[in-house]
Amino acid sequence: MAAVTDRRAGILRIIVREYVETAAPVGSRTIHDKYGVPASPATIRHEMQALEEEGLLEQPHTSAGRVPSDRGYRMYVESLMGQADLPGDEKATIRHQFFQAAPELDEWADLAAGLLARSLGLLALVSPPRSRELQVKHLELIGLNEILALLVVVLREARVLKQLVPLDSPFEQAELSVLAARLNERVSGRTVTELRRDPSADDVTEQRMIETLTGILNEESAREAAVRVEGVAGMLGQPEFQRDHRGMLDIVSLVDQRATDRVVPPESLGGAGVSVMIGDENPADELHQCSVVVAPYGDQADMSGYVALVGPTRMRYGRGVATVRYLSGLLEEMMDRVYG
Repeated sequence: MAAVTDRRAGILRIIVREYVETAAPVGSRTIHDKYGVPASPATIRHEMQALEEEGLLEQPHTSAGRVPSDRGYRMYVESLMGQADLPGDEKATIRHQFFQAAPELDEWADLAAGLLARSLGLLALVSPPRSRELQVKHLELIGLNEILALLVVVLREARVLKQLVPLDSPFEQAELSVLAARLNERVSGRTVTELRRDPSADDVTEQRMIETLTGILNEESAREAAVRVEGVAGMLGQPEFQRDHRGMLDIVSLVDQRATDRVVPPESLGGAGVSVMIGDENPADELHQCSVVVAPYGDQADMSGYVALVGPTRMRYGRGVATVRYLSGLLEEMMDRVYG
């Protein structure tokens, strides 16, 4: 693609911003009258024709104005949008809400998804951080009666697992607390793989507890992480999907069936910072009229999640990128403060 002149780049920037706001094709008269471009409408039409020939604009109808193409949006995001950021007061409000929430990763994921969806009126997906392999932080044993105890396991990522465990003989709570202390010496900081390699305990009850712990860790490892999804109603209100109900149903089916790895494929999370997939850059056919803005957070080699925004290609990219970036950074900060 040939280099785009400064004037054509300016016209493309205007068309993207105007189309995002109005959802209507943009004509040369609007660019001239509303934005005061120092060129005649005829000259602007000529420049728009050149941008169309470059594949950066499209003309939906013969007599209508132009709209950005996927390539036009890509150029806008990479070269014309500038460095987007959220206002300081908005950041402060978001931070306050997070610090008011309980120090639990799942609750933070719920909060982030809701904030992102409401901020842009689009679909938000937030994955709570998950370890590559579950690691025990500590456990407790709580006596329910003389022969039944509740095993409570706290994982490193602040998840809590519980399992009822029958006892061979009556135990007082004091005895269970002593047993839990012995177990913590063996299991704290260990992964399920490491626990499997450990020699058996001499005490029968202690060994049964370790086997129970290993079993519930295996079950939890096999369970798919529940991605938080918010904003379906906002997406339904977008003009693109009011005209194309089938397209919206296809998108909803992806998140409703929890096929979220097709919305946010793992390869999109390989690098640091925010990534933007526009139109047919998305591997899922259902998303070819959409853009996905996504950023990972956490330690990619150990425990990580992501924040993602899904909307029509006609989205406010600057605000979307800024909000996703800020929320992912804040989630990472919260993880470091509380669980680091």
